[in-house]
Amino acid sequence: MNSKTIGSLLILGTILTMGVWMVFDLGTDSMSAAERLKVFIANKTQVQIVTLVTSLGFICLVLGLYYSTRNLLENIVSEIGGLLLISSLPIMVALNMSDIVALEMEKQFSNGADILTAGSAFEGLIVMFMGGIFLIGIGLALERKFEYKYFMGGIIGVLLAITSGFALISSFGIDLGILDFIGWLGTWALMLVTGVLILLQKEKKKR
Repeated sequence: MNSKTIGSLLILGTILTMGVWMVFDLGTDSMSAAERLKVFIANKTQVQIVTLVTSLGFICLVLGLYYSTRNLLENIVSEIGGLLLISSLPIMVALNMSDIVALEMEKQFSNGADILTAGSAFEGLIVMFMGGIFLIGIGLALERKFEYKYFMGGIIGVLLAITSGFALISSFGIDLGILDFIGWLGTWALMLVTGVLILLQKEKKKR
């Protein structure tokens, strides 16, 4: 897979996940399963569209990151990170799709809240996803990727490792305050920047 395709996947994936969440999020994170279900029922069409779009975004994002470790990076740390990400993809998509499943189960069997509760129990597996991004950030820093105009080689990797590190710690349920916000939003913003830099770099033949 060439750099333009990989960069496009990262850009598209970031926009379809974090971009869509920032605009259309219903703010149900702190609610109980029953309260969330009521909000989902009241906004059924929005939930269905957002869930499908963000699931597609996850697929694009993970594939972009994975193929960047296979085609553009030559570091064992990055490769391990890519393997963690591709392994987490089915889990992340399944968790994301649980909102739609809950709506359908509530319609047929009136147990949608149970589905949301069960899905919440597996949210800790996002550690695998963030761990993969953290390792890719370290790999980018070690290889001093990517250098473009004002971006010094390796700085993107260092920043990505720091922000994803905060998000990774947060995934364990540890409250970091404002660093939680910086970690999650910063990670997605840096993945977008990485996608742009990959898109702009000149194609190189793999040795």
